Amino acid sequence: MTRKLQADLPLPRYLWDIAKSTTKAERLSCAAALIVLVVCVLLIVYFTVIAKRTVDSVVDIAPHEWYITREMWLAPEFFNDGDRTQKFDPLRLVIIAHTVSPECTLFVNCAAELRNMQGYFRKNYNYDLPYNFLIGNEGRVYEGRGWNVVGAHTRSYNRCSLGIGFIGDYREGLPQYSKVNEKQLERAKMLLDLGVRVGYLHPNYHVLGAKDLLSSESPGTNLYRAIQNWTHYDHYNHYQNKNCEEILEYFQNKTSTVGSTAIKNNTVNNEQG
Repeated sequence: MTRKLQADLPLPRYLWDIAKSTTKAERLSCAAALIVLVVCVLLIVYFTVIAKRTVDSVVDIAPHEWYITREMWLAPEFFNDGDRTQKFDPLRLVIIAHTVSPECTLFVNCAAELRNMQGYFRKNYNYDLPYNFLIGNEGRVYEGRGWNVVGAHTRSYNRCSLGIGFIGDYREGLPQYSKVNEKQLERAKMLLDLGVRVGYLHPNYHVLGAKDLLSSESPGTNLYRAIQNWTHYDHYNHYQNKNCEEILEYFQNKTSTVGSTAIKNNTVNNEQG
């Protein structure tokens, strides 16, 4: 009978009677559990709705559509780097590497990452960023040492090559790894086209991965696979086991041979004519 009467009571009165019949410790435990439940619900709502809206609303604004100079990413002045590549200009060798550093998908984050990277190399190696240029994960080109400056990216080849570092770690098989995207590849090619136009790269330049020249995993599996599809990729690896002077001599001799052959053919044609 008592249970029937309790069941017929309004819900608030029924809950109040139950609460009065519990101990103080039990009531405190229930209150704590309720607070935890409310907090969990609020956190779920925040991270699934509000935080997502905040991320989606972030606008990626940069000083230039794709080419970011040192001044634009607020780089300090050059540090212990004055050597030039003039002796070997226009350069025939482009070396692709990866930075094995955190990814960045916004200009502000990439600029901060470059400054962090620069600080690391200054502190531990006493020089500036090792690469001539870097490619952000959002597809922008960032000026490192720039054109006509000797890099510090690939031992024995720095004086006669252009070093490009893709930000991230592109080694497949890791729990998390970077995946090169089309915009990164497109912007890298735009940079190389610019290098040819301004005269720092030879029109017949070759592209290699760092692993083609040294014992290294750089530029990582999927980035290495991507550059092998480029028109300028050197499948014959003309540069392995050569120093910069030998590379220069090799191409000078090759040019002389081609020139001599052309002159000889013209002479023969004229005589026959």
